[in-house]
Amino acid sequence: MQKLEIHSLPLKEVISDIALGLGTEYTQDCGEYIVHIPQKWGEGSIKGINFDGGLGLLIYKCLFHQEVEMQFTVNKTHPLKFLFCLNGDLTHHFEKDQQEHHLQQYQNIIVASKDHNGHVLNFKENVLTEIYSLEIDRSKFNSTRSCELEKTKPNLREVFMDEKGINSFYYNGLYSLVLAEIFEDMKSQEYDHLIKRIYLESQSYRMLIHQLIQYDDDTDINSDNKILRKSEAHAIQEAVEIMKLELDSLDSLNTIAQRVGLSPRKFQAGFRHFFGKSANEYLQTLRLNLAKDLLINTADSLQEIKDKVGFSSQSYFTELFKKTFRDTPSNYRKKHRGK
Repeated sequence: MQKLEIHSLPLKEVISDIALGLGTEYTQDCGEYIVHIPQKWGEGSIKGINFDGGLGLLIYKCLFHQEVEMQFTVNKTHPLKFLFCLNGDLTHHFEKDQQEHHLQQYQNIIVASKDHNGHVLNFKENVLTEIYSLEIDRSKFNSTRSCELEKTKPNLREVFMDEKGINSFYYNGLYSLVLAEIFEDMKSQEYDHLIKRIYLESQSYRMLIHQLIQYDDDTDINSDNKILRKSEAHAIQEAVEIMKLELDSLDSLNTIAQRVGLSPRKFQAGFRHFFGKSANEYLQTLRLNLAKDLLINTADSLQEIKDKVGFSSQSYFTELFKKTFRDTPSNYRKKHRGK
């Protein structure tokens, strides 16, 4: 096992320490710090981005040739961490507590260490691991939110108001495909510096909001929320990929449910749980968003676009498009083409 020791805060110094431990350099660009994994260690990168108000984001996309343990130890109060696993899996434990917490694909956890106790992350050998970690300096974050924190529910208030790390905190979250989509979107977007930074910050707040709502729901004794099995989360994600790849030739939704090994009831329940809409509503959203993109970026005829996104009726396609985007496909193209 290889060990990396990180003895610094905030994120710039964290990335600097990681680069030093890997025997390489890091680069920076407009508040974004990145270290590329040297070939002798593996492949991938670790990126850190600081936003205003005590919010930061660490993005790990790593494949190490052997097991790697990252030890975050510094004589300061550590950030409150919201972690989400997009690929692979990760093990976490507090510096002075060997009880391990496992973070699996599509799962999120929330952790805060006690006093100046640090965090230890363990990356498996030859496993591509993608982790998104929101890092919150509670003192800075709370400074402009004192009124809201005073009025929020005790379970959330106690976590955020513990600025000195009096208590340790660990929450084992549910599996979330909504968060997976947020980060897949983040990976696919290519904007210039100003738009990129604002976009990344907004997506980071989306992640925070989703995890807080989930935590609040889980700790509400009146909630009827039930944890879906990991296998069901993977099945729904597989169904989403089938929808995206086969929009123009999809069979019935029941057929897709059969292909991913779910009953029609669990299939629909899974989409409502993860996306807040039925499978049919989700499919229509995919089709209409692709149609919008094709209208703007291709010269395809309306008939060709209708076929590519999987609508059998031109009039129904036009009706749904107008209902969603408040314009007909042809007018939408005229207004947005070439912008």
